[in-house]
Amino acid sequence: MQISKHAKKRLKERCGFNKKSQDRMAQKAFKDGITHSQTKGKLNKWITSLYFKNKKANNIRIYGDKAYIFCNEILVTVIQVPADLRKNLKDMIREELSE
Repeated sequence: MQISKHAKKRLKERCGFNKKSQDRMAQKAFKDGITHSQTKGKLNKWITSLYFKNKKANNIRIYGDKAYIFCNEILVTVIQVPADLRKNLKDMIREELSE
């Protein structure tokens, strides 16, 4: 797991994370974040639009109220999920059935 210089700057600016927290949160978002395939509705469309804006961003995860954009295992940037999507975030996540 690597974090680009741009992503470090954005994590500090948008999340307020120090250097130690940045590594930990990037790992946590990559491991525990909600993937594109786990979303539905407007959230899914928003993530799809992020992908089409930068096709190298092949791994987008939602963790908390932020979208962590990865290129393979390199964190490229972090952006805020729009307010209208955050309201119903739980409703836009597919229910995963554990067997």
